[in-house]
Amino acid sequence: MRWFSIVVAILFLSPIAMAEGDLTQYSYSEYDSQKEGPILVEWFHGEGDEESVSILEKMYSAGEITLIHWRTGADEEGGGWPDDDANSRAMFHGIENFPAMAVDGYVVSIEEIDSINTNARDNEMSIDYSVELIGSSEVELISIIAEWKNPQAMKEVSQLHFFIIESESKDSKGHNVLNLLRDWAPSTAFNFSAGAANKWNTTITRDHLEGAGIELGDASHASDYELILVMIGGFENDTNNRVLSIQQTSLPTSWHNTDASGALIPGLILGGLIFCIGFIVMAERKREVGLPKLEGSWKEEEGVLEYRLVAGYSLEIGDMTLDEGWRSNSRIKKGRVKANEIYEGTLKVRGEGGFHMRLAVTVDELGEWILDLNLPKQKLKN
Repeated sequence: MRWFSIVVAILFLSPIAMAEGDLTQYSYSEYDSQKEGPILVEWFHGEGDEESVSILEKMYSAGEITLIHWRTGADEEGGGWPDDDANSRAMFHGIENFPAMAVDGYVVSIEEIDSINTNARDNEMSIDYSVELIGSSEVELISIIAEWKNPQAMKEVSQLHFFIIESESKDSKGHNVLNLLRDWAPSTAFNFSAGAANKWNTTITRDHLEGAGIELGDASHASDYELILVMIGGFENDTNNRVLSIQQTSLPTSWHNTDASGALIPGLILGGLIFCIGFIVMAERKREVGLPKLEGSWKEEEGVLEYRLVAGYSLEIGDMTLDEGWRSNSRIKKGRVKANEIYEGTLKVRGEGGFHMRLAVTVDELGEWILDLNLPKQKLKN
């Protein structure tokens, strides 16, 4: 009886909400997991890289690679392309000199561009997903839902990355590139246990779309942008991390109804969406503004890394833990960090391979969170 009352309430409230907010589902599509995918190549822009970019774009057009063009230095170019995510990704990889290239999550010499393995490889994980574009007078939200079942227990360093790229992009200076990175975020918000059935979702808000320069309008040209989902990590007994699954599709431009048995189900879905969308957007916005960011990179000295904690809301720093095999004589000092404050320092650590640190924080209004810092194996200059 309780659920019947809720359904009736949603049906009565839907016309009111539609009249006030005129919220529309512009497009929606569901996608089955791709069985295989081309190798992931990330290109970080640098001066004089036109020939290399041309080679990679030809390989992408031939279906030989999955290509992401990070426009590092775009701010200095002044053409209007974004570079915040590009700079963050370069810092994660420990890249300081450009142009640069990473293949399947590992930095390699740009001289190896001719030896990239172009054989498609089977995905080790099946990931089904859906994409929904929503808004009032134009598209204001992108909702992405991914579902999969872990074939084995996963390493806790595993991450699901989503990338939104612009298929063909031109800046105000006349530069043209394929697959320009517009938006990116990694996530560990899923169950790592063997056999766990995961349902992961994220919502990209209007402010975020505008900041990334993603213009979807009425979704008639939404296919100018593409979504790439990449699961990077490994299973419990693996020694190395790798790309476990890669999925890619253009954003949908029309409403594909997967269940057309009647008008009631779409009406209930849209009504429930209208009823809840305000709370979802507010919660997402609150987390986006309030959650801190933990960044870091290796310094030239062996075993020394610098960290940078950028606060949103005020927070308390808690325990710091390192992966097994890593040790440190120093710790990130516990204490309070004010809103929007930057807390930074260095750590001296000992260990082998990739570095993984977790930092517990308690954020005002948002509660307890664990921040991850993952760095590749340190490469010392001779």
